[in-house]
Amino acid sequence: MLAMILLPTLKETPNSRIVAQSSDMHQAIPSDVAFASKSEINTDIGATYLYGRTKLAQILWVRALHKRLIQGAPAGDTTPDRIFINATHPGANDTDQPKQAVDAYGTLGAIGATLVKPFMKDPVDGGCRSALFAATSEDIITDSIRGQYIVPDRQVTEPSSKAQDEEMGERLWTLQEDLLKEKFGGKLPYEEIWIMKTHEHRSTQ
Repeated sequence: MLAMILLPTLKETPNSRIVAQSSDMHQAIPSDVAFASKSEINTDIGATYLYGRTKLAQILWVRALHKRLIQGAPAGDTTPDRIFINATHPGANDTDQPKQAVDAYGTLGAIGATLVKPFMKDPVDGGCRSALFAATSEDIITDSIRGQYIVPDRQVTEPSSKAQDEEMGERLWTLQEDLLKEKFGGKLPYEEIWIMKTHEHRSTQ
């Protein structure tokens, strides 16, 4: 919702960026994840799967918004070209997440956290690099990198097949709008901002 509220301003700002910090953990999800209903996403599927599902949702959302920006542009409208929206993977970093695995899975989680710790990078030195590249690099603009998945340090790669599933992305989009309408009494707050911005734009022409 926050991104959608800011969208009109971003469209007016050349080379603006939206970066969603996803993760390769988006691949660690059950096969029946579909984003089909509120009851589905309220179902406790375990800590790792829950985390992976949120990271999958971020990639799907990035791709769905990118598609809407391009398809929603009338002929001759170059404003969608001003927004560079991408998802990133921070890599394997030594954060508090392994500790959460201990809380979630007990002894098995502790063993797993101990085994992977030597392979973890410093989160400040390594974990921010993909997001910094997506948010600041001129190469994003030069190479027109939009709606992509970027892994350390600056490599564009394909996410999982589920993350590329357009039908699932559309279900997620519909579900998130339905949930927001439920919270805000049937009207999306950012729609009013879009209407106001459109009127302002017309009045200056």
